[in-house]
Amino acid sequence: MVRLRVIAGLMLATAVAHAQPDPHDDAPPLAQIRDEKQLAQALATITQDPTVKVTDDKARALAAALMTEGVRQLQSQSYDQALANFLEAYNKLPSPKILLNVASTLRDMGRLAEAANTYQRYLADPMTGPERVAEVKAIMVQLDAELTILTARVTPRGSDISIDGGPFITVGSALVTRVRPGIHLVRVKNGLATGELTVNGFEGESKDIAVTAVATVSQGNDAAPPPAPVPAAAAAPEKVDGWMVVGTQFATSDPTSNQRTVRTGYAGPELAAIVPEYSVNDEGEVTVETPRRKIASGVVGTMRIDGKGRGIAGMIGFALSPSDMLEIELAGMKSNVWGAYAGVRLRFLTGWVRPYAAGGLPMFFFENETDMQNAIAFGVRGAGGIELRINGHVSLQGDLGFEHFFNVEDKLVDGKRPDATVFVPTLGVIGRL
Repeated sequence: MVRLRVIAGLMLATAVAHAQPDPHDDAPPLAQIRDEKQLAQALATITQDPTVKVTDDKARALAAALMTEGVRQLQSQSYDQALANFLEAYNKLPSPKILLNVASTLRDMGRLAEAANTYQRYLADPMTGPERVAEVKAIMVQLDAELTILTARVTPRGSDISIDGGPFITVGSALVTRVRPGIHLVRVKNGLATGELTVNGFEGESKDIAVTAVATVSQGNDAAPPPAPVPAAAAAPEKVDGWMVVGTQFATSDPTSNQRTVRTGYAGPELAAIVPEYSVNDEGEVTVETPRRKIASGVVGTMRIDGKGRGIAGMIGFALSPSDMLEIELAGMKSNVWGAYAGVRLRFLTGWVRPYAAGGLPMFFFENETDMQNAIAFGVRGAGGIELRINGHVSLQGDLGFEHFFNVEDKLVDGKRPDATVFVPTLGVIGRL
């Protein structure tokens, strides 16, 4: 379980927090923190920051749970789900420190324009402290060299503007946002008046465009009278910094708010944030339950290599996992003859790297050329190796093993007498459910 410990008296130390640098501001990204205690402290620093105001104090505990699950998803390289959790945490608790995790996740996903716009939102947040500003500005210089900074000015003022099918945003005069280099479609509307413009942006370019909403002309010889422009909304600022509003991969009911959701693909359903089970005690300590990730059963395909270089054999079968530490293998084998294998694998660790010891009973079916009768060679195998977890469904394995066969002294296969003891290393792939 991950425990988020709230520092005693934190709510009474707001003035001190403003006056002194946050000791956790130079901490590594959350996904790089493997120590649970250090991760808990980093998350508590974010979610219990008294400078971030919330209308419901329960939102802090919920944000902590969402962030904890987001880090778990990030560590397993489930970037879309991690991003969905970070965005929902930011919606519940609008801390600029959460924006840093959103931005770094977007960079890892290769979504550089969205990452740069998120860093810009971080810099523009009045609650952002000075500790990371220089670092973020340096990152933005690197990102801007690969992006187009687009300033779209609208006519008439107070029009709604959309880029690449994203949500329409009401702006007083201009929308400023970073976009990937290439072709973009900018649309504007104001009442019944509409307009659109195709824009081609280049790397490192700052592009300033004007897009105008004009009245639609009716069919026939007479033009419809132009509608009166809709007055600019009183709350619409003159300039809006667009944040995750380009395209359709992100959704929002209010593009000027903190609320964003992740779509699966560009037109798929919205990906809901995962809220893990958590509890809060009287001292404000948040406990987030760690889900047990059982190693699933699956299918194994293995290449058996003859230690004397005389060839290889293929093996395919089932890997049955009654527990995380124990796995049972049942497989068929084929080289110049058919065979079968039944064995067990005992894991010493169950994380990304899983060293194991293995033992089993190999057998081969063949025609004994000595008496031309069908025969079975029985043996035992002992091995040691490592399984490498690629993701939740695929692992690679390799081991070094010896096999001894008991009844091959009077056997002859392909004109040769089989060795009683054989060095047989293996390499394989395991696909899990």
